[in-house]
Amino acid sequence: MKVADLTLTIYEGMPCFPVKWYIKPKFDDILHVDNDPSGSHRYASQALLFNHGGTHLDSPKHFNYFDAKKTIDLVPVDTLVNDTIWVHLEKKDLEPITADDLIKGTEGIAVKGKNLLATTGYTDTRWGTDNYFQASPYLGVDAAEWIVKEGIKMVAIDFQTDKPGDAAFPVHNTLLSHEVYILEYINNVHELLDKKFPREFILSVGVLKLKGCEAATARVFAIEK
Repeated sequence: MKVADLTLTIYEGMPCFPVKWYIKPKFDDILHVDNDPSGSHRYASQALLFNHGGTHLDSPKHFNYFDAKKTIDLVPVDTLVNDTIWVHLEKKDLEPITADDLIKGTEGIAVKGKNLLATTGYTDTRWGTDNYFQASPYLGVDAAEWIVKEGIKMVAIDFQTDKPGDAAFPVHNTLLSHEVYILEYINNVHELLDKKFPREFILSVGVLKLKGCEAATARVFAIEK
């Protein structure tokens, strides 16, 4: 059985979206070998995380759809663990992924009710560079509309969802308003390529079950069927 971990590692000092309200991760050892009152040389730590940091899943509450009631703790389990179609594309900086790209990439495969993983290798090669957030390929609005029309449950990507700088967020709005969940910052696509994964496999998304939240960090695995 082939398994690939598609998750970014979260660490202090990691790249963060360049806005003031974006909280940076911080880890602290509350209990450690020098202060363990039992003398049992234990570690117990706390982590300050931002729900949109690293590999994470967006629910419709992120943009206040469905009266903010479709929260991250209520994502259907058959969306979190689901048959997934993988489309890998060669894209330049700031080049959109189009509906035609996805139609060609899924040719001959039924997509309704499944998840879609669209990759370019962008995060693998550009994570941590100065212009990572500004130069990314992105989903075109026509691609988002095709995803909705085809009945796909979740779209996972290794590039920016919307065109960098587009404050209207048309792709987020198109997808989330139709309860298509968005899994952002997929990483380690080279593992899928190196291990010669098929076009269809199971994607397992272990998202934190945070009551009432709009998004949460996730550990993501591709599993060959």
